[in-house]
Amino acid sequence: MQLARHEQKTTSSTASSGELRRVLSYWDAVALIAGIMIGSGIFATPPQIAGSMDRFGPMISIWLLGGLLGLCGALTYAELAAMFPRTGGVFVFLREAWGRPPAFIYGWSALLITYPASIAAVSVVFAAYLKRLFPGLPIPENVAAALLAVTACSVNIIGVVLGARVQRAFTAAKVAALVALVGFALISSAGKFENFSPLWAAPSAGWQLGALALALAAVMWTYEGWSDGPTLSGECRDKRRDLPRALLIGTGIVTLVYILVNASYVYVMSIPGIAASESVAVDMAERTMGQYGGLFVNLLVLASTAGSVNGMVIAGSRVSFAMAREGLFFDVVGRVHPKLQTPANAIVIIGIVSATYCLLGSFDQLIRYFVFISMIWYVMTILAVFRLRVIRPVAERPFRVPLYPVTPAIFLLAALGLLYQLYHENTRDSLIGLGIIAVSFPTYWIWRRFHQK
Repeated sequence: MQLARHEQKTTSSTASSGELRRVLSYWDAVALIAGIMIGSGIFATPPQIAGSMDRFGPMISIWLLGGLLGLCGALTYAELAAMFPRTGGVFVFLREAWGRPPAFIYGWSALLITYPASIAAVSVVFAAYLKRLFPGLPIPENVAAALLAVTACSVNIIGVVLGARVQRAFTAAKVAALVALVGFALISSAGKFENFSPLWAAPSAGWQLGALALALAAVMWTYEGWSDGPTLSGECRDKRRDLPRALLIGTGIVTLVYILVNASYVYVMSIPGIAASESVAVDMAERTMGQYGGLFVNLLVLASTAGSVNGMVIAGSRVSFAMAREGLFFDVVGRVHPKLQTPANAIVIIGIVSATYCLLGSFDQLIRYFVFISMIWYVMTILAVFRLRVIRPVAERPFRVPLYPVTPAIFLLAALGLLYQLYHENTRDSLIGLGIIAVSFPTYWIWRRFHQK
C-alpha cells in the first residue's frame, strides 16, 4: 500500500502525457550499474587472468587497468547522458550524433539479440547454481532460467519504483556478500602473505603481448555494464546530475570490490592455485568458511545473477521503448501503462525473446557474433562525444568529461585495440556479425517506408 501511495504521489504531467516519470534517484542508477556489472564474470574470469599473468603485480594491474578504462568510458558517457537526459541511453546518443540509421540498427540488435541473449546466458548460470543448491528440483534448468527472466519482467511491469527497489536489494546483497568473502579471507588461517611474492618478476616463458590483450579483453567484459546506466536518464529526478554521479560511483564501487576480491583470492589460494581452479570462489570459501563455504558462494552467485538479470531487463526495455517513441519500432511498445506507469509492453517484448532463448538454448552463438559488434557500438558512442563537440559547440553540457580529449581518447584507443584483437582471434564470427549489421541497413529503409505509410 505504501508503495502504491508513493507511485500515486509522484504522478506528474509527463506521466499523463505518456512519458515515463522521473521517480528514481541516482542511487537507483548506481544499483543498476553496479548490479549489471557484478554478474557471473568475477567468479569465472580470475582463473583465466591468473593463468596469463603469473605474478600478483601484473595480475592486479590488469584488473586496475580494466577499472580505469571503464571509468574513462563512464565519464565520457556521463557527458552524453547530461546532454540528452532521455530514456534510451546509447540509442539516444547514436541518434543525436550519427542519425537514425545507426540508432535503428543498434536498437534492433539490442532488442532481438544483445540484451535477450545476455539475459538468457546469465539466467542459465542462475539455473545451474539453483540446481546445485536444490538437486531434487523437478524443473529443467532451461525452464528455471526462463522463469527467472519472466519473473524479473513481471516485477518491473508492476512498478518502476518496485523494480528499482528490487535492484537495490540485489546489488546491496551481492556487494555485502563479496565484502564478507574478502573479510573471511583476511581473518582465515589459510591466507599467506607469501602468496604475493614475488610481487613483480620478469615475464615467464611464452608470455606475449597477445596474452596481455586477451586478459585485458576478459577483464573489460567483466566490468561491462556501466554503459547501461544512461538508459534510465528519462526517469532520474535530477535529469542533469544524477547519471554522471551514478556512473562515477557505480564504476568506482565495482572496481574497488574487484580489486579486493582478486587480492583475497591470491592471499588464500596463490596465483597457481587460482589458475588451476574450476570454481575459484567456491574453493576459497571452503578454505576460509569450512563446510558452509560452498553454500555461501552458491547463494552469492544466485543473488549476483538474479540482480544482473533484473538490471538488464530494466535497461533493455528502455532501449526498445525509446525506439518506439522515435518511430523506429511498433508504436504500441512506446506506450506507458496507464495505471502502472511502466513501459509494460517494452518489458513484455524483452521477456518473451529472453525466455525463448532460454528454452531453446540458442543464444551462445549469437553472443559470439555480437561481441565484436558490441565493441563497435562502444567506439561509435565515444566518437559521438568528439563529433558533438564539433557540430554542436555551443550546446548545453551540464557535465563535461574531465581532461577532454584525453579521457575519451584513452578508452577509444583501448576499444580499437580490442576490436582488432577480437577480429584477429575470431575472424569468422566477427564477419558474420558485420554481415548481420550490413543487412540491417536495407531493413531500415524498408521500415521507414512501412512506418510512413
